[in-house]
Amino acid sequence: MAEQVVQQRGGAATVHAVAAFRASLAAVDVEAMDDHERVALVAELERVKGAASAAQARATDALRRSREVLTPQDAARSVGSEVALARRESPTLGDRYVGLARALVHEMPCTMTALTDGTISERAALEVVRETATLSTQDRAEVDRRLGPDLHRLSWRTAGRAAARVAAELDAASVVRRMEAAVRSRRVSVRPAPDGMAYLTVLGPLREVVGAYAALTRRARSVVGGQDVDEATAGRGVGAVAADTALALLSGRAVGQVQPVEIQLVMTDRALLGTGDEGRSVHEPARVPGHGSVPAPVARSWVHGAGPASVWLRRLYTGPDGRDLVAMDSRRRTFLGGLRRVLVLRDDVCSTPFCDAPIVHVDHAHPARAGGATSVWNGNGRCARCNHVKEAPGWRVTVVRGSPHETETRTPTGHTYRGLAPPLLGWGSTTPATGGAAAAEESALERRIDWLFVSAA
Repeated sequence: MAEQVVQQRGGAATVHAVAAFRASLAAVDVEAMDDHERVALVAELERVKGAASAAQARATDALRRSREVLTPQDAARSVGSEVALARRESPTLGDRYVGLARALVHEMPCTMTALTDGTISERAALEVVRETATLSTQDRAEVDRRLGPDLHRLSWRTAGRAAARVAAELDAASVVRRMEAAVRSRRVSVRPAPDGMAYLTVLGPLREVVGAYAALTRRARSVVGGQDVDEATAGRGVGAVAADTALALLSGRAVGQVQPVEIQLVMTDRALLGTGDEGRSVHEPARVPGHGSVPAPVARSWVHGAGPASVWLRRLYTGPDGRDLVAMDSRRRTFLGGLRRVLVLRDDVCSTPFCDAPIVHVDHAHPARAGGATSVWNGNGRCARCNHVKEAPGWRVTVVRGSPHETETRTPTGHTYRGLAPPLLGWGSTTPATGGAAAAEESALERRIDWLFVSAA
């Protein structure tokens, strides 16, 4: 027992020492250095990041092994989610890091040594591990042995390509099986991009995707070159014509037809119509739930471009400060209809800190089986992964306050993380101050923000 206490104190001392080193970096006086020293500092700090990644990997793998002894049935998913919270990233990336740590610690000593020395980055180590994922332990060790002496010379991309080349040489069959498995995972995904744009990604077999791209480019060049009598360039370049063609074909729209898909916008009546609270700006951005903010002029153009027969306005009522939706309760066991819609609007993305995945499940923070209410206060929007993980032993989600809605996630190791619902119009938006006699006259349903469904009739 005494030895265990000493080990615990030693572990805590290590954590404090690392925290002290991190804090000391803020005191580095770069103004007192010459340019040679500044570049040397940048290089050394890059090595520190690699060494820190190696220490993280060792700690992560030790956590995985410890948890597998205690709760083997829940270890993989639970550890991945807990590591993701600690690293401030999504659960998917947490799972990937747990796998990386296991391979580095137990199967790839040369790569681990290079990472510990800080001569390669975590990204380079990840690429080597990823490209050897389907190999046997012996073949992976051989890749590690061959690349080890040269890793410090390679960029992360080149390191990955080199690992893939050696893997194909050692076990071509496993590489082929991996490619066949990848074909089965083909899919289409969408994610937000800067400046009101979005990425539509088609993951498919190389030859088919390249062929589709070639066909799009060929047609776009034909339009831009004036060889297509059915479509004018209208000042567009090859890339813009190719994108317009792909989106029109995928959505089934004819030229000039309004997009027949419902788009949900959250914006103030002031920004849309110029009416309402004169204290708010007509330029206050709108928000597309799950995708972020768009400038008010762009949102107005979307609404106006859809045509009056295609637009529905639904009023959302908020509390006196204009930040959060007013509570809406339900007697149902599950979150359906308007209640689910309110929660998706409120949380925007998965409410687990740093996850940012789209909301799939709306469920109870305090479980319904334990008497948890089906209410806005007790409801949480989560991705499927996080909703399942919170049911594993040692996990607990608690609602800290209702407005703004804040939850606390407690992990099996006792760490806690706070998650806060964004303002209704998104992070960075402001709410006008209220008070005095005017506030006393206003009811709890004082402010209104319009939620617009924009779709083709």
